[in-house]
This record gives sequence, structure tokens and C-alpha cells, in this order.
Amino acid sequence: MNKRVYEILKFLVEENGMTNLKEISIVTKANERTIRYDIDKINEFFKVQGISLIQKQSKGEFFHENTEEINIFIKSNFKEIFFNEHRQLIILIKILFQGEICIPELCKEFDLTRTTIKTELAEIKKILNENSLKLEVSNVGLKLIGEEQNLRNLQLKLINEYGNTILEKDLKRKYIYNFIKEKYLNINIQEIEKFVNYIVKQLNTVITDETYFILLNYILIMIKRIQSGNDIKNSNNINFYEYTKEYEVLKKNISLIEINFNIDISNLELIKLTDYFLGCTNFSLSNLAYKEWLEIEILVKKIVLQFKKLHKVDLSKDEILINGLVNHIKPALHRVKNGVKLQNSISKEFLEKFPILYKNTNEALLVLDEFLEIPMNEDEISFIALHFRSALDRWKSRREQTKNIILICGYGYGTSKLLEQQLKQRYNINILDTIPLNQLKSINFSRKIDLIVTTLATIDIDIDIPIVSINTILNDKDIETLDLYNLPRHLDKVSLSAICDTISKHCEINNKKFLIKDLKSILEGKFVDDLKERGKKLSDFIKADAIKLGQKVETWQEAIQVTGELLVELGCVNERYIQTMINKVEKHGSYIVITNLLAIPHGELSEDVNRSGMALVALDKPVYFPDKKPVKYLLAFCGTVSKDYLDALTQFLELVDNCDFLDIIEKSSSPKKILDTIKKYEFLSKALSY
Repeated sequence: MNKRVYEILKFLVEENGMTNLKEISIVTKANERTIRYDIDKINEFFKVQGISLIQKQSKGEFFHENTEEINIFIKSNFKEIFFNEHRQLIILIKILFQGEICIPELCKEFDLTRTTIKTELAEIKKILNENSLKLEVSNVGLKLIGEEQNLRNLQLKLINEYGNTILEKDLKRKYIYNFIKEKYLNINIQEIEKFVNYIVKQLNTVITDETYFILLNYILIMIKRIQSGNDIKNSNNINFYEYTKEYEVLKKNISLIEINFNIDISNLELIKLTDYFLGCTNFSLSNLAYKEWLEIEILVKKIVLQFKKLHKVDLSKDEILINGLVNHIKPALHRVKNGVKLQNSISKEFLEKFPILYKNTNEALLVLDEFLEIPMNEDEISFIALHFRSALDRWKSRREQTKNIILICGYGYGTSKLLEQQLKQRYNINILDTIPLNQLKSINFSRKIDLIVTTLATIDIDIDIPIVSINTILNDKDIETLDLYNLPRHLDKVSLSAICDTISKHCEINNKKFLIKDLKSILEGKFVDDLKERGKKLSDFIKADAIKLGQKVETWQEAIQVTGELLVELGCVNERYIQTMINKVEKHGSYIVITNLLAIPHGELSEDVNRSGMALVALDKPVYFPDKKPVKYLLAFCGTVSKDYLDALTQFLELVDNCDFLDIIEKSSSPKKILDTIKKYEFLSKALSY
């Protein structure tokens, strides 16, 4: 019995006992000869167990008269099939929930050699490393090492993946969930359900089935870990959580869990449990949807873009700033909404030292005021301004480290750009001007100029600035010459792609993903990650069939309807998603109106979404959203949990902000010009990033 046999039998049941070689071949990805052999093997099993045989008919057709018999056979033999095909997952579960494993015992249980078990463990170690966990040698065999929260996260991830009640008909998922529950988490779930139901009622909150399931399983894991003497040792934002209503309600009632399961729950455990309840109450009857991370990410991008307009500094590529704002704004919005004030006020000092930065931050945060319908107070604004202050310091530091170069070429524009690209790939430099020799007198030498680089043999000019002559195509001697002038070499980092290319010349790479991960770990900060996986580009989403121009509507609801129907036509969402987009505006107002005439409607990350997608619609005339905000262009999007649309969404906003993209859409009579503009922008952005 193996996985392919299981797939054949399962497919036969799904097809009511009638199928053929071609269909089975597509499902199993096996050739027809292999399938014929598998059918013969299945019939041998059936004959021994007194089950009706699969009938072979003409032209590769197969028929079985009683699919219920097949179902019974699958269920009774599933454990054997599963253990043969998924032993790696079983071993991972054992490690996670036992904490230690013994290799000889695994060899005996799975009837495998020590070498085979070690091969499985090598793959398991990679999974553990991805979750900041590792295995170390112990007296028993191998022991799991890592922070308690990381271990619980992976346990919860497995339970959520395999215990989703919506998918309980899947035998694999059902088997894994029951395996974990019966072997490692065998406690009274009913008491936990009573506790969660009571807390939810006290919070006046409605939560989805999925989030209810997550809460039950986390509490289950928490209880078992505390019973085995493993507590949470640290937590962030303690002050924030202790001021929430969720913390207050949980603290008053946590004794229900302590008494029922004979454990003591520390304040740090209570803080972590509060965090889960906060994250699971997206559909609260009394709270706004600001707890949804997707909304926070969009709001942060709007804030940073607005700050750029006000402060004239582009910080949109500063990931430290973006992540810092996302993580800061969640508790900040909660404090403002619930009237909780920060204990340490810095607003007076900050206003005195950085009045312009405070003013620009305050104006950039107006989008939050609109979303919350409550203005941010001075202390909250000051703390958010600190994030911008740190980002400006990083931006300034990068500029100060960069050398300013004048490039003088005598061979035309094309060769000048070729040389410029070679220099930028190797050195952290700022090329102020690229000019022919006859324009030398036009240079403003009052600027800070560190070096003049030229492809000409000599330049006759009386200045104190060093001049170096090199070839259009850089050779080793040119690089040695340039290095004499201390040009920063991108922090002297080595390219990951160069390392991988060298390895692939001499070796076969079995798993490039894990090779790159290990190289990063070994090299630490000594490499340039030119292999970094990025999200999908805008052109991956916006194609000709994702654009509609000159649409005639009368209301904002009709505008969203037209845009949503395009997402439905593309196969990205179902019809319910359209109403979700409309409901969001009705409930929260015009926060989706990003800038004048542009809105980005979207719904939830839910079962209504089939795959990530975008739809671009231009109206023949503007319609007015709530608060009389005019909109003529709509970019509707939907996303899966992976959020692979975020880079594309950022790119769209950059196009609008930097390239008059809305004017291009306005003047386009067909999608071609729009698509050409997107692809040209992507090409230039990629070229400039090297």
C-alpha cells in the first residue's frame, strides 16, 4: 500500500466507481502501465478481504459496483498508507510534542535503517531552523532547543493546518489531528470551550469558527506546556496589553482554567493569551476593524507616502521604518480608541527639538484620524515621529557614506550608461552628472565632489578634485585604480548569486532554497542578497483582461460592483466578495480613497478569495464616496494569506505618486499604454536597484 494506491481509490470513490486510465494518470501523475499494475495490486488486496474487484472494461475503462466497500477499505488501511508516505511528518510531531527522540527507537518503529532516519531528520532540521528551533545531542538521543513561544507557534501551526474542521473529511488531516490530540493533548476540551465561550460573551464579541478553533488549540497547548513545566519567559508591549479590556476580563476569570487543570498561570502567560484574544476578535460588535493587519499595512504605506510629500524625503523603501510603524500603530490605535494615555510623555521635548518633523508627522497621520474618527494625541504623534526620526538618520547616514562622482565620457550616451551601471554595481556611489568633455565648464564645483571619473586619457583642468581615467568596460587594473580612492564597495559584501553560480559549476545543488539559507547563516552580514525572493510584480496581476476603461456608473456602490465583477470574471473571488468591499466602506467610510480620484477597494482574507488578484477600472466621470470624496479610478484587490500582492500594491502607489499614472490611464483608449507604462517602470526600477 502506498500513496498512489490511496489516490486511485479515493478518485474512484469520487467518480462514483467509474473512471479510466487517462483520468487516473492525470490525478496521480503516473503512466498508464504503472496504473494497470496498481489496479492489479488493489484487486489482490480486495480478493483477500472479500471485497468486490475493480472491473476492467474496454478502452481503459474501470468500474466498481460498491464504492462504500472501497471507503471502508481505505479507512481500515489508512494508517499503513500514511505511515509509509508521511513518516517525516510523524517524526516532526514526535519531536515537537515529546521534546526528545531516540534514533534507535525510530528505526524500530518505522522498520528503517539508521541512515534513512538520519536523512529524514536532516529535512526536519531545516523545518525547525525555519521556525528558530534546533536539535542538539542529549543523553536520550536528540533534544529540541529553542524559545518556548517559537515551539508553541509551530505546534499551533500544525494543529491549525491538520485540525481545520472544514477539512475533516480529508483522511490525512483527520488522522494527524487525532494522532496529536490522542497522544499528546489528551485533556478535557469541553472545559476549555466553556472558558472561551464565557470570555467571548464577556467581551461582547463575535468571532469566526476559524479563530474560535485557534483559541481552543492555543489554550490546549498552553495548558499542556505549563503542566510539563514550560512557561513563557518574556513578552513585548506588556503595558499595552495590561490596559486592554481583554486582559482585564481574562485576569478576572483565568482561575477557571487554573482550577480545572491544576496549574498556575503567570502574568506573562496571561499577556500572551490576551494577545491571542485581541488578534481573534476581528468581528467584534464594539470595536472597529483596525485590528486587521491588512488595514494597518495599507494605512502605514499611505502615511509614509504622505510624509514623503511633506518632508521631501522618500523613506518608502526603509523596511525597518515600515515594520516599526506597523507594530507600533496597532497598540497606539487601541490606546487612542479606548482613551488610554502613555505614562511617559515626550511631546513637549520633541516639539522643542523637532518642530518641523512633528508637524509633518502630524499631517501625515491625518489618514489615521479619518479611519479612527478620533484625532491622535500629542504623545502618540511624538512617539510615531521618533520612528521617522530614526529613519531619517539612517537615510542621512547612507548619503554621507556615499561618494559623489562626476562621470565624463567621450563615447556617447549609451556607453556612458553602461559604465555608470558597472560602477554602481560595484561601488556605493552617487553619480552627480554624466557629461561629455565639452560640458565640463558647466559643472557646479561648489557642490561636494569626491572624484571625477573619465574614459578619456587626459583632462586639462585646474581643480583640486582627483581625476581617474578608466576603460568603458572595467578591467582588473581599472578596479585596482578605483580602489585607491577608497570608494565604498557596498560594505565589501559578496554576491549570493556569484557564490551559487560558482557552486553549481562544480556540484549539483539538490535544494537551492536551503543552500541559500545556510549561506546566509554562515556569511551573516557579509553578502549582498541579490537572490532575495520578492512578491509578485504589478504586471503579474494587471494584464489586459484586468483593465476596464470608460465605465458608466452613478454611485460609488456601482463603481465597486463593476470593479468586483471584474475580479469575479478573472476567477479571483466569488460574488460575496463584492458585497464585502461595499460593506467595508459603509462601515468605515472613505479610508480606501488613497489620493484624489483614486480608491483601492478590498475585502477580507477569506474563503471568498480563490487566489490573489487585482482589477483596474477607470470611470467615465467621478462618483462621490462618503465625505464627498471624488473617485474616478479604482484598483480592487484580493489576497490569500501569503499576501503576495503587497509588493505589487506598493508599486502601483509609487507609479501614481511618481509617474502621473492616473493621467496615463485617463489618456489611454485601450489597456496597451497602461501595460507598457507598468512594464517600463518595472524595468527601470530593477535596473536602478543594481
